Amino acid sequence: MSVVSAIEFARMGGDKLRIYAMKCENCGTLHPWWEKYHCYACGVGGKLVKEPLKGTGELTNYTVVYYPPRDFLGQEPYVVGHITTDEGVLMPAPVVDTALEDVSIGTRVKATLRRMKLGHEGDVYYSQKFVVDEAGK
Repeated sequence: MSVVSAIEFARMGGDKLRIYAMKCENCGTLHPWWEKYHCYACGVGGKLVKEPLKGTGELTNYTVVYYPPRDFLGQEPYVVGHITTDEGVLMPAPVVDTALEDVSIGTRVKATLRRMKLGHEGDVYYSQKFVVDEAGK
């Protein structure tokens, strides 16, 4: 679920369309996708493999960003939250396409691929964001 340019996105193909965690082959613990080299549950290193996630979960904490970094100007205000996936993985991500007053702790969400930002050279970057899961309410 990393940020990737349109050119990299085209090279990566279908893998970028999926949300995943890293699973320890030793103890089975799921970690966020960026934990690629070490399991903090059992202490074993180098045995983490990609594990596809359903892409659904619950908003467990959030904040509203009114004064964004330069790369995100024009998108404010927006919600950035901690999503606990149905598999139990905690990950930060933006929550989009909903009114601020409709966001609360416990809101069911699902992953979607969206434009994250425009780069300084005009590159378009994509990443996973979350939207309110109307079916999961």
